[in-house]
Amino acid sequence: MLLFVVPAHAQNDPHHPGHMIAGLVVGVSEGDRLTVNSYGTEIPVRLYGIAAPQTAKIDKFTGWYKPGQPYSEDAFRALSLKVLHQVVRLEIRETLVFKTEPTQVAVAVVYLDDRNINLEMLNDGWAWAYRRLLTRGDHPHYIGIERMARARRSGLWIQDNPQPPWEFKPHVKLKTKQN
Repeated sequence: MLLFVVPAHAQNDPHHPGHMIAGLVVGVSEGDRLTVNSYGTEIPVRLYGIAAPQTAKIDKFTGWYKPGQPYSEDAFRALSLKVLHQVVRLEIRETLVFKTEPTQVAVAVVYLDDRNINLEMLNDGWAWAYRRLLTRGDHPHYIGIERMARARRSGLWIQDNPQPPWEFKPHVKLKTKQN
């Protein structure tokens, strides 16, 4: 059973989705993706408004391998250290179905106590502001935080010209088994 609660500040705002659920973070798969267990239901979550570097993908059975981006493991580790095995609140902004995932994914702002984890990941330099998913009201705030992280050369911004994940086109490789 999922519990949806509309926060007081969103009750009179028709533009604010306001669905809130709480749960335990049981997994982190990338610097912008995690899994939350809420009342026995596992919910795949994509962090709203940010895009972290893509991690490497390996299929142990077929040998299929897709390399990741620089700093993807650092972003994954940063998100894991912040929220793994912690009870968080999710402000669900929307649900989407991605080509790569068979189930719906909640696009959400993740809160740990009073901390906005999405903005922390952006501020720490582990993600880009994901302009395609930002609302008009959030756009200036997220872009401004990204600019500050760039100016400080925090996280992945130590690179001269990091490639955002939406432009990253890795070459899929097949590993050959050696006897």
